[in-house]
Amino acid sequence: MNATNNEELKVRVDYSKTCQARYIAHLDTIDVISKALRRLQLPYALTQGCHVRPKIIFGPPLPLGHASFCEYFILSLTQPVEEKWLQDALNKEFPQGMRVSKVTIPYSEKKGVNRGEQLSYQMLFADKDTAELARAFLLDSETVFQAERKGQLKKYRLGDAVKKAEVCQKNDKYILEAEFVQGLADIPSVSKIVTALAKHLGDNRDSLQLIERIALCEL
Repeated sequence: MNATNNEELKVRVDYSKTCQARYIAHLDTIDVISKALRRLQLPYALTQGCHVRPKIIFGPPLPLGHASFCEYFILSLTQPVEEKWLQDALNKEFPQGMRVSKVTIPYSEKKGVNRGEQLSYQMLFADKDTAELARAFLLDSETVFQAERKGQLKKYRLGDAVKKAEVCQKNDKYILEAEFVQGLADIPSVSKIVTALAKHLGDNRDSLQLIERIALCEL
């Protein structure tokens, strides 16, 4: 766990983003984390160039309003710190709804070509019919929708983006469990898919009460 001036120590921080924190946009989340790291005066490595900043790699953006239990960022340090100390210190700095669940020091990144990510989601519905309507939408690989990309509308087909979609009941609510793939060529992001799903549900969209990202892993 040692690092010299010529070496960098990778640290992975896993955290959740729930309650009101799910309404903190991705760029604002980056700002919250960056300011917390500066306040802790961590020995982080810096980027080179005109705009010097801490070396941090963030996970895939979480759409605004989505809760998540599997967010993460990877930080480069020039000196080691204790895992438990860093976890407790960040939890004191983070706003309500953002909580560190695990710190890994050192962290070894996977090498190789980016093959995208697999994400597991739960969507909470107030009624079964709307949950089943959403399930049918997600499972139809021929579903086509439009979404904005770089200021222009583009047509997307679900194709292989959805690996699983099942509805189960819990008390008086209905949960749609879905697995998505993103980050690959011609496959729409989960954010675009969920936006298209809400539009497809029309007046029934209010039945969709909560969206949670449960798990995330590289393919």
